[in-house]
Amino acid sequence: MAAAGDELASGGVNRAMSGFCGRLPRLSGLLVFEAAARHLNFTTAARELKVTQAAVSQQVRALEIELGVALFLRHHRGLELTQEGHRLYRAAAMSLECLATATEDIRASSRPTIRIGVTSAIATFWLVPRLPAFRARHPEIDVHIVASELGFQAVADRADVGIAFGRGAWPGFRASFLREGDAFPVCSPAYLLSRPPLVDAEQLLDEVLLVMDDNRVTLIDWSLWFANYGIRNTNRRRIRFNSLPLLLQAACEGQGIGLGWSLLTDDLLTRGALVRPVNASLRTRGAYYLVVGENGSGPEIDAFQRWMLEQFPMSNPVAEPVVGTVDVQNDEFTG
Repeated sequence: MAAAGDELASGGVNRAMSGFCGRLPRLSGLLVFEAAARHLNFTTAARELKVTQAAVSQQVRALEIELGVALFLRHHRGLELTQEGHRLYRAAAMSLECLATATEDIRASSRPTIRIGVTSAIATFWLVPRLPAFRARHPEIDVHIVASELGFQAVADRADVGIAFGRGAWPGFRASFLREGDAFPVCSPAYLLSRPPLVDAEQLLDEVLLVMDDNRVTLIDWSLWFANYGIRNTNRRRIRFNSLPLLLQAACEGQGIGLGWSLLTDDLLTRGALVRPVNASLRTRGAYYLVVGENGSGPEIDAFQRWMLEQFPMSNPVAEPVVGTVDVQNDEFTG
């Protein structure tokens, strides 16, 4: 059956090629014509094609004879496309661009590619800003980011490597510790300007809180965060989000106070887009890990692994709690 299918496919291609050969002028002539029509100058086209001006002129003239029409009006000061020339140029340019794109895609498919699984938040706030550094070091490696709002496990089957949050165990992947996971309130400097100073965690109950609307039972939310300090969450002023990147954007815009996370808010805090309104932090028992497929191998995976570990030179898998700790499962918040 396969042989028959191959024969049919081959026959179809051969018949199509035979038909095209009878209907189309020579491809070399079309390539020369497209360049000449795009530049409206035989000399410039010759320079691009690395041939002589006379060769371009001869190819164009041969094409005109074959088609039986003039494609250019030749003026003393330059060239002008005829109506037929305009029509052929549009068709040639579109067709050649389609061929060029397909050729580039085929060539690119043979390049080493690494598929990186991350949450949308990790991709937005940590990986993407740093990705140019990796690509500058390894321009030979194509990068495919596979992101999800639902945690690394949602994209694990499509990833060679990933950055995940949890307890360090993902089926089918080896995990290397990167850094601990801390949760703490964050807001924009502008949000605090018209308010009395915030001193302790209980004062946050009277503020507008930005809340993740997520039904995952392991999500660390404001109620759990307050409970760590023995505070019952009675806050009623809140804005709900189903996306952590949107929540943090709202915090940057001064719309309220959200729970920020180590790694995710590092850059926002460094450049002053966010501040920590109170000195209170909760360290979870989860952490950020670099995960690599157990069956994954290759120079591109090794290169990404080395580069990632260089970003965390002080990684220490044995980290003491900051204020309190709370147990978590894998990927409980970083959507």
